[in-house]
Amino acid sequence: MRPLLLLEVLAVGTFGVLAVTQLWPTKSTVHAIDVSTLAVGPAEETWSGIFIGEHHVGYSVSRESPIASGGRLYEERSTFALGSMGTTQQVTTAGTAITDDQGLLVQFDFLLTSPVLMTAHGEVQPGVIHVELNQDGATSSLDVPITEPPALSMTAANVVKGRTLHPGDVFELPYFNPITVTPSTMRVTVQAPEVLPNGEVGYWLELDGGGLSTRRLVDESGAVLREEAALGMQTVRMTKAEAIKVDAGEAPDLVALARVPLSGFIDPARPYGPLTLEVSGIDAAKLPSDGDVQRVNGARVTLTTPDPSTWPVLPVRGTSDLEATPTVPVDHPEIVAKAREVVGDAPDRATAARRLSEFVHDYVQKVPTIGIPNGLEVLHTAQGDCNEHTALYVSLARAAGIPARIAAGVVYSAQLGQAFYYHAWPEVRIGPDESWVPVDPTFGEFPAHATHLQLVTGDLDRQLEIMASMGKLRLAVAPNPEPEAGAAVPTPDTEPTR
Repeated sequence: MRPLLLLEVLAVGTFGVLAVTQLWPTKSTVHAIDVSTLAVGPAEETWSGIFIGEHHVGYSVSRESPIASGGRLYEERSTFALGSMGTTQQVTTAGTAITDDQGLLVQFDFLLTSPVLMTAHGEVQPGVIHVELNQDGATSSLDVPITEPPALSMTAANVVKGRTLHPGDVFELPYFNPITVTPSTMRVTVQAPEVLPNGEVGYWLELDGGGLSTRRLVDESGAVLREEAALGMQTVRMTKAEAIKVDAGEAPDLVALARVPLSGFIDPARPYGPLTLEVSGIDAAKLPSDGDVQRVNGARVTLTTPDPSTWPVLPVRGTSDLEATPTVPVDHPEIVAKAREVVGDAPDRATAARRLSEFVHDYVQKVPTIGIPNGLEVLHTAQGDCNEHTALYVSLARAAGIPARIAAGVVYSAQLGQAFYYHAWPEVRIGPDESWVPVDPTFGEFPAHATHLQLVTGDLDRQLEIMASMGKLRLAVAPNPEPEAGAAVPTPDTEPTR
């Protein structure tokens, strides 16, 4: 498994959390690749060990073969263990891709089980990639617009094969992520060469695509020898015997690895803020500045939960942020029925949003989960971490007509050692001027405390951008700005004024 894809899987588990350009009803079908029909030639097989730090957590094997059409068949499978909050889960992935005689993508299959099975089948068609997804028995079809056939993680190395590399060379290629089902551009930069133990020259490549970055060491033929990424994640080319010799015992805990250190004291008596944090290690100017909830001023961010007494009385049904995605199956009959049942006769949007938050908090068992969240799956399994709580909440809220979105970032926890940890939560349009207000059904907070530092909003394609901050972000409590005259100061458990 290429670490770019490994990172994508790891990111889902790390902050306990698939977006598409547009969802299209369709009658066409994408059929899984039948390797037996391809007249496959001799295969080149490569084994790699998967590591988190010094811990050997799994292995991957990849094969590349010529096929009768003049193109190539790529096959890849992996298995590895990930730790989260004291539990260890086994993750298995498998992928297959076909390229044409020009090296352009034709078709792909992808499978992820952890333990819920998710599959994706994709086919390049004029102007789009047609994808069929299946998770928890629910199937959705979509067309993702593209301008040219993209590369996948398993085929991206082709960009440097057969080339003479020089430090500073830059290559750009269209890229497609089968987990997030989103297209982007991958930028490959050649870095300084390195003399390998066998005397040959290798080159480090920096790959940036889909919000993620890795470093890849390739030999003169373009074969990948090592790849490194955030949080000490890496794959190392090995013999089969070496690769499958995985360390026994618990896998490294991703939550602990991604812990964000905090300097200073957060007063538990002021859960709704304001709380001002000094941000270092990343560019604070790139953080969202969203009304009064999160205000960015230089390297400082001030967090404040809107006083519920200032919330307007809004009708339950809004007019935006109601679309379906593979993560948020808004139109599924079971989701629609449950949303109606929970919301009931709620007289306004805030009451309906609170009822949904209380339902999700009580209904979903708090279980660390590594996988791709899906609101319908969570409704069936009734368990998961913050990703699952958030996916179910946003699914139900949108089905009820309540504008809701997914936010992801870090949240403060005194119980886990007075630090910030990666987290996902919903936001709802219930504040002044229909502004966004954070709620947190995972923690049972309505509204959410002013300890939620938002890094991104959106589904998994945006959330992967958080990986760039992992291991770098540092926070310190800073003095709060002077309050404006007459500003309302929220207090715990304040109910909206009606």
